[in-house]
Order: sequence, then structure tokens, then C-alpha cells
Amino acid sequence: MTDVSRRKVLSLLAGGFVAFLASPSAVDAMPTIRAGDICKKLGRRTTEGNKTFECVNSNGKRVWKRVTKTTQPTSTTQPATPTTSEVKVLDSSALTVGKSENVVVNSGGRNFAVVVTRTSAGVFAFNRACTHQGTLVTVNSLNQLECISHGSLFNLTTGAVIEGPASRALTSYKVTERSGAIYLTL
Repeated sequence: MTDVSRRKVLSLLAGGFVAFLASPSAVDAMPTIRAGDICKKLGRRTTEGNKTFECVNSNGKRVWKRVTKTTQPTSTTQPATPTTSEVKVLDSSALTVGKSENVVVNSGGRNFAVVVTRTSAGVFAFNRACTHQGTLVTVNSLNQLECISHGSLFNLTTGAVIEGPASRALTSYKVTERSGAIYLTL
């Protein structure tokens, strides 16, 4: 058996490591996708470089097809303006003076968490999502709207911030009362 010095072993290991780093990797050795090449799964998309390909059925064969970015045509019509809707939320008899109710209002396929309050000054409604981080507010013992997460306080009749960390007032909704019912305009 021949004597091998430490220096020789280290130089062999270092040389092998450099050769390993300089050799093409398995990823580099993989063939690239070209339009027309056979693919296996319809609808699959893959990107190589800055080109995107999709597996499509062409003349009974599954092949890769280059996907080009399509730009949306510019519309000459004005975008649709948000519509408002009036939604019945409560019967008038369900809300006595000094009382608040939490309701969920569905309008346009969306749900809105709303707190509705009757005071001697009238009926008021606010979105229950705190303007700080979106946690739902509740009415506390001091007749204020309070965020249970971080303690923001809001005025029950105006939605204005009494105490932060919230810095914006709650979203208010127009309230109308007629024919024994309370309606919100969203």
C-alpha cells in the first residue's frame, strides 16, 4: 500500500470539488421545451426562460404551444359605477331607544357586518370592521363602539375615533325608517 500524505488527499478532494462545481448540472442537461414537442398532460403550463408553453391538443396529438401575452382591449365605455341598494335590516320594533343590533347585510353578493343603533337623536348604522386592522367592533358598557383586538374606541352616533390606534372613522351607512322597518343604503 502506498503512503498518501494529507496534502495529496486534500488536493485531490479540492480538485474533485472544483470539477463538480464546474460540471454541467442535471438541470442544465435537461432538454428545453420547444413548440411542437410532445407533452403529456393537457392544460399544463410551464415557463422556460421568459417563454411560457401550454400543453394543447393539436391534430389528435398533445403538443407544447407557445403562449403569448395578450393585452386586454381598451374599452371605450366608462367602467360601471358602483350601484347603491336599499336593504331592509330590522323591524322598527326590534330596536328601542338606547339599543344596538349587530346584523349581517347581503347586497350585491357581498356580506356586510353592520351595527345599527337607535338613540334619542335617531337611528345610526356603521360598518363593524375596525379601520385599524378590520376586527369587528362591539358596543361596550359606555355606549361606545370598541375594537376587541387593540382597544380602538368609536363614537356610537358619528363613528368618529375617540381613542386609537385606529385613525379613521368607521364607514357609515344612510339609514331610513318607513312602514315599520329600518333600511340601509349601501
